[in-house]
Amino acid sequence: MLTFYIDSAGEHRWRLKDTNGEIVADSGEGYGQLRDAKNGADVFARLGPDAPEHETAGPAGSATNADWEYFPGADGKWYWHFEAANGEITADGSEGYDSKGNVKRAIANVKALLTTLQQGGGGFTPPAPTGPTGGGRFA
Repeated sequence: MLTFYIDSAGEHRWRLKDTNGEIVADSGEGYGQLRDAKNGADVFARLGPDAPEHETAGPAGSATNADWEYFPGADGKWYWHFEAANGEITADGSEGYDSKGNVKRAIANVKALLTTLQQGGGGFTPPAPTGPTGGGRFA
């Protein structure tokens, strides 16, 4: 299930929960407007299931296409994030994983949840196709 909320700083965020209620992904940042949070979630939900995955040396991204990146953290755990084509990180994992295999399984799980969202399950209605046009933040 994908839910939206307002954080303690008054910014809009989203989180994706697995069927067991555990948070498996979140917006990674707050947005000033709810529509911006919804647009970020929409990009993730639409592009995430089919986007390629690759290992990087660290969290800094430079995507030219939407993609998943997984990388080792300074604490020895593995992390992932999802980048839009403009290099903006639109989602990240809610925890670190003990191995590369575990982070790859986590990505596969999130992809499956996003596919469910695309098929109309999970309680997410993508934003209406109105509003700002053009390249925008998540193009």
